[in-house]
Amino acid sequence: MTADSTLLGTAFGRVVTASAMREAVAIGLAALALFLASSAGAPVMGRDESRFAQASREMLARGDLVVPTFAGADRYDKPILIYWCTMAAYALDEVDARAARLPSNLAGAAVVALVAFVARRRHGPGSGLLAGGLLAATPVFAFESEACTADLVMLLPLTAMMLALERLWLERGGRGAAGVFWAGLALAVLAKGPVAPAVLFGVALAGWAMTRPWTRAEVVAAVILAAAGWWRFGPAVLVIPLVAATIAALRSAELRRRLAALRPMWGIPMLLAITLPWALAAYRATGGAFYRVGVGHHVVERSLSPLESHGGFPGFFLATGPVAAFPWFALALAAAFAARKVSRDAHTVFLLAWLLGPLIVFEMVRTKLVHYWMPSYAAGVLLAVAWLLAGPVRPRRWAAWVTAFGGLVLAVAPVAIVVHLGLGRLLPTAIACAVPAAAAAIAAGIWLHRRPLPALVAAAAGSLLWLLLVAVLLLPALGPTFSGLRAAQALLAARAPGETLAVYRARDDDVFFNLPLDTVHCHSEAELEALLSRGRPVVVVSRAEDLDRLRADRPELTLRVVTEVDGVDLGRGRWVRSVVFRPEGR
Repeated sequence: MTADSTLLGTAFGRVVTASAMREAVAIGLAALALFLASSAGAPVMGRDESRFAQASREMLARGDLVVPTFAGADRYDKPILIYWCTMAAYALDEVDARAARLPSNLAGAAVVALVAFVARRRHGPGSGLLAGGLLAATPVFAFESEACTADLVMLLPLTAMMLALERLWLERGGRGAAGVFWAGLALAVLAKGPVAPAVLFGVALAGWAMTRPWTRAEVVAAVILAAAGWWRFGPAVLVIPLVAATIAALRSAELRRRLAALRPMWGIPMLLAITLPWALAAYRATGGAFYRVGVGHHVVERSLSPLESHGGFPGFFLATGPVAAFPWFALALAAAFAARKVSRDAHTVFLLAWLLGPLIVFEMVRTKLVHYWMPSYAAGVLLAVAWLLAGPVRPRRWAAWVTAFGGLVLAVAPVAIVVHLGLGRLLPTAIACAVPAAAAAIAAGIWLHRRPLPALVAAAAGSLLWLLLVAVLLLPALGPTFSGLRAAQALLAARAPGETLAVYRARDDDVFFNLPLDTVHCHSEAELEALLSRGRPVVVVSRAEDLDRLRADRPELTLRVVTEVDGVDLGRGRWVRSVVFRPEGR
């Protein structure tokens, strides 16, 4: 045991002397408390969270367990698991933002506990608290653990699947590990479709690539293939090395033995038994549209073109990693650079494959968001912790500078947002949020090269405090300014008895979560005119520019403005104006 690991065990010894399970439970409960506290104050926000929360609300109201809808229209973006989980939370509590986020809160805490348990068993007392704390302090992971999205509901079974796969690959797992692998894969598919198979695909290819000799010609061919994938063809180009890896596996008795450890003869039927009931029900209920849209649009098109302006450049995830995966990102890279003789350490091979394989796959996907690489975060944390605790380590200065840069960006972010939006009254709050991240950056910049473990712990503590202050102080103060919430409040205040509520050309998806379920969404002028033709009184809210366009296109309509309200469009980072009006006929 190294001096750092001895120090770590001494520091946390009284907490963790009993078992790895107790250490994992302790950090898991602490993470859960953080996520719950951070989820309680802010309203539902953003496009994705609003759509998942509202779709689950609509499904619960009509008792539908098969087809999600948003504002009355079929929603085919993601499979069903997140909706089931959110519906269960609503049924147990009430339909509000806190209940909507509860599945992600629980899943995030469980992933933290799982990573902590593995680290503690491998590296001794205190290492579980370190690994779990680093993961909980990771900004992207924490934010997703505090949001009603599919990512953490997918990440929990995926992480369990990958850890079971490692045990099976190292020939240390039996039927139980194989069952966890197939069940985890099935649940991850039900949560986010092809993401888990893509991660598995990337890990398998990376593991194969790292355990074979390479000629210079093969290296050149691999570079050309990767460039072609990013330029035009997406992850489909990886079929070529997949075929080569499959042939190698079939020729190798050792690889065949390891693949047999997965027990595919009963594992694949288990996978199908978990996924097929809903898959067939969704196919029948939608006439196959769920898969034409969900796979054709959201998988194939997302791979080949940047949907919804979410494009990215080569190296996108490495460029955003210092902030998204603060404070362990640079240390994970340093550990990867240090592991040059990876064939001697099977654990390191697997963690490197888990870290780098999905990175290559997601770099070839043309649509890029920072959280896409999150399925590899557990590997990055475990790799960094293993490297720090394995022996005397002095990271190079670049690792300290990269980590300090990530902390400084975190510190500046809330201040920049408040200044950009012109919310001077919130500037003291934003500055207070910035202080711990700035302190974490300073600690990393000064001490990470000399005393990496204390500096990393200090940086993680600063990141955790920053996350808590942003969620508890800043977001609840920003929440009342959101344009969707303000538009919904204005519409409800203007409603007269017997009037139908309507939203015209909704640009703020959170508006629907703050309105009754019978609110009508008019996507077009024709739909608004059809609503008016019913003869019932209607009060409508829309963006000011959409009302101006409607007046220009339909001058025969009398559109009387009731009230106007300004709010923050968080996705676009600007103030916008919404208008409540009454159409009074031709």
